[in-house]
Amino acid sequence: MIHFYSFLASLVTVGCIIGSLLGGVSSDVLGRKRTILFASLFFTFGWIVIGRARTVGQILIGRMITGVASGIYSSAVQVYICEIVEPSIRGVSGTLPSLMVGIGIVSVYCLGGLFKWRTVAYVCSTFPVLVFLYMLLLPESPVWLISKGQCLEALRALTWLRNDDNEAEQECMRLEYLQERRAYYRSHGSRRGFLKRIGEASFLKPLGIGLGLFFFQQFCGIYPITFYLKLIFEFADNFMNDSLETISIGFVRMFVTFIALFLVKFLNRRLLLITSGLLMCVANALLGGYFYLREIAVSEYYSSTNSSSDALINLNYSSSVPSSFSPLNAEIAIQIQDVSVEWVPMACLLLFMFGYCIGYGVIPYFFIAEITAADVRSLSCSIVMGFMQICLFTSVKTFLDLLSILTSYGTFWLYSGVALAGVIFVIAFVPETYNLDASEIEAIFESQVHLYQHVDGLWSNSEETATGQPIGVSHSFYQQQIGRASCRERV
Repeated sequence: MIHFYSFLASLVTVGCIIGSLLGGVSSDVLGRKRTILFASLFFTFGWIVIGRARTVGQILIGRMITGVASGIYSSAVQVYICEIVEPSIRGVSGTLPSLMVGIGIVSVYCLGGLFKWRTVAYVCSTFPVLVFLYMLLLPESPVWLISKGQCLEALRALTWLRNDDNEAEQECMRLEYLQERRAYYRSHGSRRGFLKRIGEASFLKPLGIGLGLFFFQQFCGIYPITFYLKLIFEFADNFMNDSLETISIGFVRMFVTFIALFLVKFLNRRLLLITSGLLMCVANALLGGYFYLREIAVSEYYSSTNSSSDALINLNYSSSVPSSFSPLNAEIAIQIQDVSVEWVPMACLLLFMFGYCIGYGVIPYFFIAEITAADVRSLSCSIVMGFMQICLFTSVKTFLDLLSILTSYGTFWLYSGVALAGVIFVIAFVPETYNLDASEIEAIFESQVHLYQHVDGLWSNSEETATGQPIGVSHSFYQQQIGRASCRERV
């Protein structure tokens, strides 16, 4: 029965994998805004299907639909946010979706304690409607509009977003310049087009970093802990009410994610990711140590009573779950030198959630959109988000199997090792992008680095022609930039 619940918990990620791929294609073809609008309607429909379900199959269908919508959101929303905000607030804005996830988790925890699951489903169906209505008031991404040749519409969008005509004009010029520069290097390179582009370092390096960050994020144990949190508390301790402990962890996740809004504003990305990984490593190691002591205490208890621990396992759970994870064994108190340590699981999970939320829980989601060039941003984000959902499904689905193979303490020690490996990965491969603009970030990953200087409000290459025209940009395009002073009148 417990493996059925693991399948139900992880099924939504299957839909997310599909949705991530659909979101990437749709974002490029239909635009970021239309994609989010479509996903909102799809989300509402999925929750209604769950609320009206009469069979398990209908619930699974509803879970799949909401998973697809969530996957579309995951790839489209972060791209949209990255493309409409200024570099100085890109980190803060990119953190907001993670904060909303934390609020959503706490809200569902609380609603689940007050109402039946059908009522919760209907309540959840109203929130995507609010997103739909809100998105109607927002402009399309200026980056997407420029990629489609709609420069005047992009200027209107930037003017609305920046509320400053001069700033909007200069940013529009910079975005057009970057678009023209990409087109120039594409046209003067190999003629293999798309295949050539996705084989370049400026695509593969950011993609590899994104895949690595999400691999370590998912296999550090965050979603097995989130999905099975009440189960862990039920089996681990008698410190306080299991439901209250679960809701407390949810509130901590929400609160720390809110703190992360300010941390990403003032601290660099690498420092936060390294700190995050180290805290998760320590928390998982300590939690594994607690379960190791519980395993010893359980063995000693049953040895002293001459009874078999396996016979006492609740039949509602799979016999593959180790004896230390039996709800009956949670009654066995764990002490060190006559001092109770029943508070340790709660403390470890609070430390784990704090570590996760200040770094790995927020930064990878906007970082992948931040480091990827605009012409392949949707493709890269959809690949990374699809990979992330595959890892999420694998980590949730294999959690109970790991408990059986490695025991409870071995499983959390494995998660601790993954978190430590993530720290090494960040130190070795992840560049710092704090307060850098798009052109500076692209230069990091170009096979031939092009350094840019900001001169009199215009972006130019450090190598220029005798007339000051940037190398690699057509004369007609350069003249367009010089003569854009009248573009406000055209709008």
